[in-house]
Amino acid sequence: MDESASVLGGEGKLPRRRLRLWLAVLAASLGLCGLAWLGFWQGHLKRFQAVRPGVFYRSAQPSELGLQVLVKCYGVKTVVSLQLEDMRLHAGLIDLGEEGGALESHYVAGLGARPVQWPMGEEACWPWVSPWQYEQFFRMMDDPANWPVAVHCQGGRHRTGTLAALFRMEYDRWPAERALAEMYAFDFGVPVTIQEYNLRTYWPRPRPSGEEWKSLLTWWPRSLGPPPADYDELVRRLRAEGPQGPLRKAFAAYLEQGGAFSLPLAYRVVDDPGDPLAALAAQHASACLARLGLPPGTYHAAAALTADFGTPQQQEQFLALLYKPGYRQASHERFEHVVQGLTNRYTPNRVAFLRPLLELETPHLAARTPQLRYCNTAVARLSCILDRNLLSGTSDHAAQVWNQARQAARRWFEAHAEFCRPSTLLPPPGRKALHAQADRARQR
Repeated sequence: MDESASVLGGEGKLPRRRLRLWLAVLAASLGLCGLAWLGFWQGHLKRFQAVRPGVFYRSAQPSELGLQVLVKCYGVKTVVSLQLEDMRLHAGLIDLGEEGGALESHYVAGLGARPVQWPMGEEACWPWVSPWQYEQFFRMMDDPANWPVAVHCQGGRHRTGTLAALFRMEYDRWPAERALAEMYAFDFGVPVTIQEYNLRTYWPRPRPSGEEWKSLLTWWPRSLGPPPADYDELVRRLRAEGPQGPLRKAFAAYLEQGGAFSLPLAYRVVDDPGDPLAALAAQHASACLARLGLPPGTYHAAAALTADFGTPQQQEQFLALLYKPGYRQASHERFEHVVQGLTNRYTPNRVAFLRPLLELETPHLAARTPQLRYCNTAVARLSCILDRNLLSGTSDHAAQVWNQARQAARRWFEAHAEFCRPSTLLPPPGRKALHAQADRARQR
């Protein structure tokens, strides 16, 4: 009894000791794995987010390992750097010193993805993108051939946050409040006035309703096979076809008839004053501006097409409408959508159409706050087009800041009368040249 009990007791204790040891080893291993996992996301792909899986990702500056994860695990095809230089990357699992790896553009290309360099960080209206980058962002995201796209800056908060918010509002149709809340959740810090204002007054490009889509497809040539599956595919087909292609000719006939949603579609397709569709679209757009009872998207597109492709006479007539109090009073809804179409681009030819808005202190019809006035929108857009923050050097009181900025904008127009005359679409300005690595060394 005693001997057997001793033996059994000893054998019973041994497995329990081994179990405790095994559990301790397991806990330590899990802890190390957790630390390694946390270390990866903090050191190699900080502030990473799948904004829309398979389409758009964001992060801070990735390391070599971080870029490998983006390309090999997430299938990223396009890596957009918003840094002012082509960065040297951190290499290896742990690299706490100087960046000793390859240049990002070379490393991304070596992984089989396309590197895109949009130098950003010295703008007067930072962290708002330059007009050129603004145009290029939508061109890139409109084309699925570029997807998935990964965008990063140094910290993944401000510059990256701007593009992520624009993506949310345009492609996910988020309201401004929701897009801003997400942007600020990434350690953004203190809001930046011009950037937040531009996001709050960003108006997504019109998309057809179900009925408008059905009507829009009535012109589709059956000889070209099955119609497109959705609106985005239709836009891409029209963009890809040459000016004399059968699809373009069929759409031109539909546009000439004043077909439903034809102007918003032309607005998405035409981007060159030399395009044969440009003059036709502007002719019908100009006629729509004075009419009442049209859909909101038609007014949005009509304003944009006239401002970009109208004849001098059509553009002068448009300017005259904007200056007339009766035009706004006849339909506040029409005026609101016209202004949305005018202010959703940052090309220099839009400057002339901002001048009448400087005199309107009334808030946007779609605004949730009285600070979003038409005159303030003109100030914000002019600041970004000129790369000159008209709000700088003023009082901390919000109303006084905007009022002084409006006076500065008026003085600018008085000194630059040539910008008060409209013109056809002009290429937008923006920084394209990178800093050299030597510049960075000197700054240190």
